[in-house]
Amino acid sequence: MADKKIGSIKEELNDFSAGDILHMLKELPDACCLFKVITDPFGTVQDMQFLFVNEKYSSLVGKPSAELIGATYYSTVSNRDEDWIRLTYQAAFMRQSVINRTFNTQFNKWFEFWAVPVYRKGFCAFIIHDVTAEKRKEETREIVTNSNNIIIECAKVLSTYDFKKGIRAVLKSLGSVLKADRVYLVESKRGEPGDFYEWMDRQSGRGLPGKKEFEKYDIFTIWSKQLQENKVAIVEDSVAVRAISEEIYEDVLAGNISRYAVAALNDKKDVIGYLIVDNYVPNLDVNLREVMESVSIFISEELRNYNLAHEMMYMSTHDVLTDLGNRQAFSSTLKMIEGMNVSVGICYVDINGLKEVNDTKGHDAGDELIKEVANSVSSVYKKKYCYRIGGDEFIAMIPQIDAEYFSELTDKLRKKGKKIPMAIGAIWQDNAENIEAMIISADQLMYSDKAMYYQDSKDRRH
Repeated sequence: MADKKIGSIKEELNDFSAGDILHMLKELPDACCLFKVITDPFGTVQDMQFLFVNEKYSSLVGKPSAELIGATYYSTVSNRDEDWIRLTYQAAFMRQSVINRTFNTQFNKWFEFWAVPVYRKGFCAFIIHDVTAEKRKEETREIVTNSNNIIIECAKVLSTYDFKKGIRAVLKSLGSVLKADRVYLVESKRGEPGDFYEWMDRQSGRGLPGKKEFEKYDIFTIWSKQLQENKVAIVEDSVAVRAISEEIYEDVLAGNISRYAVAALNDKKDVIGYLIVDNYVPNLDVNLREVMESVSIFISEELRNYNLAHEMMYMSTHDVLTDLGNRQAFSSTLKMIEGMNVSVGICYVDINGLKEVNDTKGHDAGDELIKEVANSVSSVYKKKYCYRIGGDEFIAMIPQIDAEYFSELTDKLRKKGKKIPMAIGAIWQDNAENIEAMIISADQLMYSDKAMYYQDSKDRRH
């Protein structure tokens, strides 16, 4: 049965002439050509002679079929693919069908070549299929996949670790994927540079401008102009910055940063920072803009939450009016210092006449007096050692200070007290073993000073 079927097919094929076969090849939807392979005496392929080309091939190489047929490959084709020699040998002499895909720079297209043996040894055919659209789809799918993977990875890291550790991991991931010299985040606090987080390549990232340049130059304005209303700005050539600021380009970018991408970190309408990638490698299989935009959204949310938590923690230990430590912060510090074998100076301060100011001038005037006293105390003893522990009471507790220097500071505060009505009681000790007793003593000295103030006021009235 099978033999009859094969015999039938052979009879049908006999009905077609060589011209019919060539006509069929001409109608192929892809470019097609037939070659006789030319070799040297040692069997090495030297060239190929065209025996047939269809119109699709003629159109592809830009030469009429009459000019190609009978001519050789090297004499007619200017933009040659060296793989053709290898494929020709495999098809014409090894009688193997071979498929190869390559990018043609002249046509800016991807082609898939099918080299197949025909007729007899030394002859082969090429079928050339344009796979540019398919290749572009593959590249697009790969870019989308790669971009999504890094975005998901960054989101996962940020949600897993605490803010600072998460940020460091994200910056490292971005730097590795984008093959950048540096990736960093700089906070914007009321338009001024804040905290700075960075990852840099150990070799190529060395010597890049850092935080001191942000403090010296107004780089935020450069980025703002480049971003405009966009979430991401990709600067492919940093020379473009010269048109905005010659000074910043010459002093900061020239010779250091050739290209960069910047994304704004937003809390609603406010810019709270910037994410920057310096000297990334272009044309990677990643959508740089999409990655920067998506990752910056995740970072913005984490940064906002981190700042909010930090602010709440700060507020829980600081006085809102004066920005000094509050009673809770003082109690915590006291427990930490108590019993330590270190010298300590205690200065107790109370505002004289605050009630009178509130009663006669109003509470706004009273608040201004409180802030004035707080500034005086913190400017003398440093803010980190000063606390507001009551409505009109302040205390400075300075560890590891010698008696002479503490006395000098206290005298300085007393001089300020001649202009600002405050009562002062100060005591120093070479260890903190009885610090509670020291505070009581300083309090008593303060009340003695206050009593003298009111006695002097009474005498002046009489």
